[in-house]
Amino acid sequence: MKCHYCGKEVILPFKCPFCGQYFCEDHRLPENHNCPELWRVRTRSPPPVERRHVSVARRVVKESPIIYPFKTRRERWTSITEIYHLIIGAAAVMAVGLSLRGQGFNWMKFIIRSPIVAFSSALLFMIIFISHELAHKASAKHFGLWAEFRLNIIGVSLTILSIFSPLKIVAPGTVVVAGVADKKVIGKIAFAGPLTNIVLAFLFYLAYLHPLCSSREIALGALLSIWIALLNLIPIGIFDGAKIYWWNKMIWAASFIISLILLVLFLFF
Repeated sequence: MKCHYCGKEVILPFKCPFCGQYFCEDHRLPENHNCPELWRVRTRSPPPVERRHVSVARRVVKESPIIYPFKTRRERWTSITEIYHLIIGAAAVMAVGLSLRGQGFNWMKFIIRSPIVAFSSALLFMIIFISHELAHKASAKHFGLWAEFRLNIIGVSLTILSIFSPLKIVAPGTVVVAGVADKKVIGKIAFAGPLTNIVLAFLFYLAYLHPLCSSREIALGALLSIWIALLNLIPIGIFDGAKIYWWNKMIWAASFIISLILLVLFLFF
């Protein structure tokens, strides 16, 4: 496991009783890792042994609050590094979305003829993908884990090649999660991505049924979203489905069947 402060590999890490993160021997103390919950030191009640001692002696021990020479800070939801990675990943996904408008280089002609429609559909395609990854991140942060999106060199390369290939592979990166978690937490974090795509697909389908929103782009968005959900629910390898199946087989089966039914439904509208 890595120290949450310096990144050093630690076999037996120390858990901070205030922020719940794990650190190496050098940064195990709250003041040594800029603990964001350091303020709780001032309000922490005495241990049971101290309380009994005070009760027997009938004394009240008054201590001055501890003042540290630095400002404590809470961990931010994102970072500059993650923003850079998200921008590059989003651009690559949008490029693949644009290439869906034709084989070879025909999609470039479509961009010239209808730039607004082309970029709108590409933006919709990008939102579907980014929503999946950010759902993983939000879920991991909810459980107190560190999580940020990071590009993958092989994934980015395959995504860029997909722009000029009939076979589309959209996997520029993934959300990296660090911290201690059991299979229930891991399963819930993995389930957040496909669940988001299922919800988006259903919303796109409802929008498509409305006369004012019925368009090819909305229908394509519903189809792509449910396809991403179904693909990620495959219970093998690095797919989310493997972690969900490990956590709860009933939830995996229900979500997989729902995704499959919606995919068949969307293929015929």
